[in-house]
Amino acid sequence: MAGIILMPVAKLILGKASDLAKEQIGLLWNFRRELSKFEATVSTIQAVLRDAEEKQAHSHQVKDWLEKLSEVMYDAEDLLDDLATEARRKAVVAATTDDAGGRRRMSATTCWSVVCFLLSSLPKQLVYDLKMAHAIKAIRERLDDIVKDKDALHLEVDTTEEETLPSRETDSCPPKIVVGREDDKKNIIELLLNHHSEANISVVPIVGMGGLGKTTLAQLVFDDDRVKGHFDIKAWVYVSQSFDVKVILGKMLRSINCGSQAGVDLDVLQTRVREAIKGKRFLFVLDDVWEETDRSWETLGKYLMFGAAGSKVLVTTRSTKVAEVGGGALKSRTSTSIVEPYNLKGLSEEESWNLLVEKAFPRKVPQESQLQKIGKNILRKCDGVPLAVSTVSAVLVYSKDPNIEWPSFLQKSLSSIAKEGEEDPTMSALKLGFNHLPSYMKHCFAYCKMFGKGEEIPIKTVVQLWVAQGYIESEDRGFDCFKTLWWRSFFQEVQMDGLGNMSTFTMHDLMHDLACWIAGEKIIATSSLTILKNVPSKTRHLFVTAGRDDDQREDHGGDGLGNASKVRSLAHLEYLTSKEVQQVINNFIRLRTLLFFCEDQDSNDEDRSIFDAFTSINFYKLKHLRLLYFSCEGRKELPNSISNLVNLQVLGLIDIGSLKELPKGIEKLVNLKHLELKADEAGHITHMPKGIGKLKFLQTLPIFVVSKKNGCISNDNTVGAELDELKGLNALCGELAIKGLGNAESPRTDVYVLNEKLHLQSLVLDWSRDDDIGDDVHDVTSLSIHDEGILEMLKPHFNLKKLAIQRGYGGVKIPNWLSGLTNLVEFSLQDCEQCEYLPPQIHKMPSLKRLTIVNCPLLKGIDDDGYHRDSSPIEEEDCEWPRFCCLTDLSIKHCPRLTRLPTFPTVEGELELVAVSLALLARTMKTKMRGGGGVGYTDEFDTNIHSLRTSSFSALVHSLSKLTKLRLKRIDDDFESLSYHDSSSCLVSLQELRVEGCRTRVKLPSSLCSSVSLKVIQLQGCQMVEYLPPLHGLPSLKELTIINCPNLKGCWWKKRKGNNDNYGNGGDDDYYNFDPSMEGGEEEREDEEWPRFPCLLELKILDCPNLTRIPLFPTVERLKLIDTSSKALVRTMKMQVAGAVHHDSRQNSTTTATTSPSSQRTALDRPLSNLEILVLSGIDELEFLPEEVLCNLTSLRDLKIYFCLRLATLPPAMRHLTSLHRLEIRGCPELTIRCRKGEGEDWPNISHITWITLD
Repeated sequence: MAGIILMPVAKLILGKASDLAKEQIGLLWNFRRELSKFEATVSTIQAVLRDAEEKQAHSHQVKDWLEKLSEVMYDAEDLLDDLATEARRKAVVAATTDDAGGRRRMSATTCWSVVCFLLSSLPKQLVYDLKMAHAIKAIRERLDDIVKDKDALHLEVDTTEEETLPSRETDSCPPKIVVGREDDKKNIIELLLNHHSEANISVVPIVGMGGLGKTTLAQLVFDDDRVKGHFDIKAWVYVSQSFDVKVILGKMLRSINCGSQAGVDLDVLQTRVREAIKGKRFLFVLDDVWEETDRSWETLGKYLMFGAAGSKVLVTTRSTKVAEVGGGALKSRTSTSIVEPYNLKGLSEEESWNLLVEKAFPRKVPQESQLQKIGKNILRKCDGVPLAVSTVSAVLVYSKDPNIEWPSFLQKSLSSIAKEGEEDPTMSALKLGFNHLPSYMKHCFAYCKMFGKGEEIPIKTVVQLWVAQGYIESEDRGFDCFKTLWWRSFFQEVQMDGLGNMSTFTMHDLMHDLACWIAGEKIIATSSLTILKNVPSKTRHLFVTAGRDDDQREDHGGDGLGNASKVRSLAHLEYLTSKEVQQVINNFIRLRTLLFFCEDQDSNDEDRSIFDAFTSINFYKLKHLRLLYFSCEGRKELPNSISNLVNLQVLGLIDIGSLKELPKGIEKLVNLKHLELKADEAGHITHMPKGIGKLKFLQTLPIFVVSKKNGCISNDNTVGAELDELKGLNALCGELAIKGLGNAESPRTDVYVLNEKLHLQSLVLDWSRDDDIGDDVHDVTSLSIHDEGILEMLKPHFNLKKLAIQRGYGGVKIPNWLSGLTNLVEFSLQDCEQCEYLPPQIHKMPSLKRLTIVNCPLLKGIDDDGYHRDSSPIEEEDCEWPRFCCLTDLSIKHCPRLTRLPTFPTVEGELELVAVSLALLARTMKTKMRGGGGVGYTDEFDTNIHSLRTSSFSALVHSLSKLTKLRLKRIDDDFESLSYHDSSSCLVSLQELRVEGCRTRVKLPSSLCSSVSLKVIQLQGCQMVEYLPPLHGLPSLKELTIINCPNLKGCWWKKRKGNNDNYGNGGDDDYYNFDPSMEGGEEEREDEEWPRFPCLLELKILDCPNLTRIPLFPTVERLKLIDTSSKALVRTMKMQVAGAVHHDSRQNSTTTATTSPSSQRTALDRPLSNLEILVLSGIDELEFLPEEVLCNLTSLRDLKIYFCLRLATLPPAMRHLTSLHRLEIRGCPELTIRCRKGEGEDWPNISHITWITLD
């Protein structure tokens, strides 16, 4: 370790000694006297520790003295912990005895037996006290020998209390402070948006030294709105020094929301990546790349070749060679262009000063010119590296008098580091920031060496580990410590969870390097199993991350495990044999944290033996253990000896989907604060252990399962915990799911089990019940009374933020206490088939933003007499309806009777309505919000809806001026109503329109048919639709998908001679009417008036056999025609510029599409010249590909032909398609024969294609 830090250890020892003295542990006076002498000796040492820690950097003698002292101090802390543990165990035994006595009256014989037992144990206690007194004396004498040397080292006494740094900010994420990167961001974006039509992928490298902000710059670019709109998919992958292609591909898929890829082999990953990126323009960021060999890059490149032209790979690296090798290797595998590396420079002196001001003086900029001069001199040492500037700035901000302390800092702190001859000035600045941390924070930061570079680290787990090691006395203090380290740039990239709590963070590579340098051999985190051959005796924390398939696994032997008997942290035992697991537990008796992970036990006999060895362990030996994480799939129960761990604070159960019950005797874990498990993975847990309600310190309990009324009998015939055991667990915080509420006993009107839990944020009330629920709940009425009573008992504290009532609640009403939850943000009601009414005043809840109601067939509305329950629809129009005051997201599904819900004019997130009454939307669209909070009606309401999914509703498009996504499902109403009260401001922000299951004519307002913002249209499953509106009038339309519309014939469009430009209000005579009788005149009109899509990039038509007449699509890049007519394709391929395309006046409007004007001109000169992917399947009429226009497809890279039985040949023009890399032919027997390699007649026409697949 770079520096030995013992101040926190001394403080911990003195605290424990004081607690033992107060509790009067021990019966012998000699014991108490030795304990008092011990305290005095430690206090003497503590007085000189601060001076010793500062001098160790320049004195080997002082460092050696601290090293000797460290060994004894840790032994002393272990001894005191032994004493405290023994006292806790006695207290647990006494409490158990008291409980047993309280449950049954002891007979005289039993009482006499207890007295005899206590008297017989008295000599044992005296012997124990004598033994402990000698042990304390021995430790004290060792300390006395070390204390004698302090005078020779000239250590000065410093008894001032170590200053505690104030915590920074709040739990919310402050905005990222970025200075001086505006031009860099602009330049990188220009490189990314520059479309190289001749290249499939472009590699854009950002090169610069560590700490310059390459990752930050890449994130700014990645999150830019223009970049988001330009690329179809984006993925971010942190690479670091391990360039594992399998890992990279897995992270890519996870980043683009394809789920976890753990355990998936490389072939499957290749297929998934291909499907995910095929035909799509992607942006992949490879962050912090070090790989400089061609082979790895070439392997990666072959999996990326399926993307669309214009795809980019943005690489951040410290090495110019990485940029050159990576780009060159990708180019050898794909059509790739290499962009000149973008060399990121450091900040200027003025930019560095501005960053310091933003960091240290967010509210007031120092005006003193002398102070600015000193500050700039300090920052000059940072060489313009933002990370170094931020770290030094965080030190300066704590100066009480900058005019005095800044000059001193410049002369002493900076100059002393410079004298050490550090090669990297950035690392010197980071070390300086570390040196100015309080000693307890130094321990906390160094401990993070255990995590890998780039790893997303759970904040809660880190704090739990700190507390388990004794670095921090409480978790509240731990979170304050974390926030300070974050603000001082030791941690970064803090993410928030759904409840607004800090969730995860990462460490910058340089900060991780700093932690490794500081920790030295005290903390070992490695992937090499060879460390197990000889674990250094100084090691206190051991983390080995080697996988089960590691080649070194057979060689390590575990010979060195016995040398590390003082290890306090041990993680990942999956690489050990069963014998070694036993050895660990027998020898590592000082463990504070143990993380035991292993794979699926059913598939590996060796794994099973390891687990069996672990489950047979007597945890009594691990008396110091504070944190235990246990992961083992397929196990139904855990070792009951876990209940012997009276010091245990955290018990984590990971990936235990088969677990049926928690350890028995769990009430003995009197210090347990966190029972960590995922509620959705605990579906087989049948009950909670009896006595769990005694764990008064328990803060985390994700799930509580209520057993059936007569009690759930476990294997040892004990009864499970009842619902009222939750009453005493008032320290619970975070999330709690109560399952099996249908099994609860009859409700009690005098008991509320949740209302005192101030820190509970999320509550799920699940009413699933066993088949046998008892005779007293046998009909609907009894069920309603029972469930309403139970729900009344579960009234939570008003601090609750999220509430869900689900799966079979049998009550008719929701209790009125719901309306009193003033902090509730999200409420969900699902599968409550008997519920008829929501509580009154629900619309007045001041924080409610998200409301979900699903499958409540009897639900009518709110239970409010003022809601006019019995009024007719006509009378309702004369009523003044209430409205939700701040609702932003609403989802209602399958609630056909729900008509009396308050209006929701403030919805701005997502609105989803499926199989509900039209009255809800119709009433909302007439709502007008007033400044005073009143309600009224208007036809000009301007709502804030941003994303809308709906079904069974027609009058919804009025004044939705901020709507961006619209989905219409199962519309039974005539689309004629969509044009009602149309205005030019309607739907002006709409970007996506999806229509599913519509059975009427799709007729949209003229304002929508000429929308400049609409980019995506999807029509699916509309069996009765025959014609579409004039979609060619959409200047920004990029994607059009039409699926399973068997009667669809084509699009309407404006007659050239007509003057009425309003499709929504004009008559049908103003549009071409495609009647079969007009077939003969089609060719005569085609050359003169056939319209076109101005900038369509992707067209998919599936299962539409009658669709023959749609506008031309010369600019399309991705085309898929399956089981449909080929006439539209042939017509587009044959179109000519001169007089071929009639330009509708609406096509002259400004386009917002990303297709450049030059590419549009190219598409007109050579139709489909931008086409990259073409899929033709099940097109019976297709007999040939027009040779005269096939040569225009110069960008075509991927051609797939399936089941086109009449297509018998590929023409010689195929030879001109030099960009074509892949050809796949299936279900075309005659064509397959002609394309066989070396022998088919058409083989010379396709022999240049790299990948050819024939069935």
